[in-house]
Amino acid sequence: MRVQKRSPWLNGLGVVLAAMALCGARAEAGVSSDKPGSIVIWPKVIADGTRDTLITLTNTRNEQAYAHCEYTQALGLCSITGDFCDPQATVPGSPGICSPVTGNVCESQWRTADFDVVLTRQQPTIWRVSTGRIFDPFLAADGACTDIPGVPLRQSCPGLFLVGQVPPATDQPFRGELRCFQVAPDGSPLPANGLKGEATIETLGSTQISEYNSINVEGNTAPTQAGLVRLNDIEYSACPEAVEVTHYAQGADDLVAASIDPAVCTGSGCPVETEITLVPCRADYINEVGASFSTNILYTNEFEQTLSADNPFDCWANFDLRDLGFASAAFSGSTFQRTRIIPSGSGLCISGSTSLNGSPNGPCADDADCGTGGVCGPVTGILAIVEEFHNTDASLTTPPTVAPGTDAANGYSVDLGVANALGRPGHCRGDLTQTCQVDGDCPAGFCRINTTTACTTDTACTALDPADFCDRCMNDEISFEAGPIVVQQ
Repeated sequence: MRVQKRSPWLNGLGVVLAAMALCGARAEAGVSSDKPGSIVIWPKVIADGTRDTLITLTNTRNEQAYAHCEYTQALGLCSITGDFCDPQATVPGSPGICSPVTGNVCESQWRTADFDVVLTRQQPTIWRVSTGRIFDPFLAADGACTDIPGVPLRQSCPGLFLVGQVPPATDQPFRGELRCFQVAPDGSPLPANGLKGEATIETLGSTQISEYNSINVEGNTAPTQAGLVRLNDIEYSACPEAVEVTHYAQGADDLVAASIDPAVCTGSGCPVETEITLVPCRADYINEVGASFSTNILYTNEFEQTLSADNPFDCWANFDLRDLGFASAAFSGSTFQRTRIIPSGSGLCISGSTSLNGSPNGPCADDADCGTGGVCGPVTGILAIVEEFHNTDASLTTPPTVAPGTDAANGYSVDLGVANALGRPGHCRGDLTQTCQVDGDCPAGFCRINTTTACTTDTACTALDPADFCDRCMNDEISFEAGPIVVQQ
């Protein structure tokens, strides 16, 4: 699996992106892209026939590591035309909207698929999302991966160590995310902080790639509940209060392309389109329920002009500024923007029969809003990736003769001053208006399973059900099946 280089003019783009990054220093946070962690998240993973993704996962420690991984398929498809779409897009004419054909609506293909891998000490492994990877010890160690014909196409790759078979992403075409959890051999979460990764999104048939680092969540102490990881700054680091990305304004002309070769921009001016990918920190892989989330999205340009939008999303969101109703004329001559994304809303049902909008994972103000067995938790944190598409005259012809240049970057964590920390504060069970850092900041809570039983410790809950526990200071959670590691060859 070989990674091709960018086109020559795109190399200069790194200078502009580096300069843009200097607008604000990346602060230390529990989630990071430069330190290994115990949860590794790739928010934007594509394998749709036009683009494909190479995933790199590395064990940075001097001991064997085990990882349990989960793909989330979040693709939207137009029911009549079969085009890609955004189930949450509502602005007519935006890229996420289905063409105006009778009965042509955007249908979500949401589902998950999991697999396990083993990594020896200091070992990286890599696979293509569309094909996965089949370990073959009989191939030369310095050889290349070979294709195995079939549907889907598979790849057999050399290796000296037991890694395990990585399946292709579920139900291609695929657009969604990937998460890997460092676990013990029995599958229980292990906060050893030994994993990190990278994603390389390749435009097939071209030399264009985008690369970004995985978002890594550090573990602090072993979870008390099997298969439930709590991102609360006690068990695992908390997600940020908000995230920011810096990028070209909608439709702004590329400064680098025009300076390197003005001829490529004669007709078009080389406009840049920007995509932002958002994923919720919360995830329920056991019940295969995607977390809904609402956002306040604030755009600020270099002239300190601002625009904002409030948008609901479900599970995974990938949009450009046109999907939100922002056109290039809105900022009258702006070249760059800073986009801040803040979770909004009062609460989110994490269990129960219903919610205020009728869905099992919809908004709530208290447990009663979530129906029978309902638990109303705080709204989820958000993680972000930004990707830019740098057009030229040739990429905008019909049909295009070259692919646009591409580049991706991680978001920044933002402290909103709620708790003087980048990590999100928790909220008390039964009173989500009250923030907290530890259980002692809250009055008595309630058991998670026996939801009407008040508690201050887990003992009151485990006496009724060994699997139960006490909710007091609540934050983001990720649940998955914690079974023994199964390595397929």
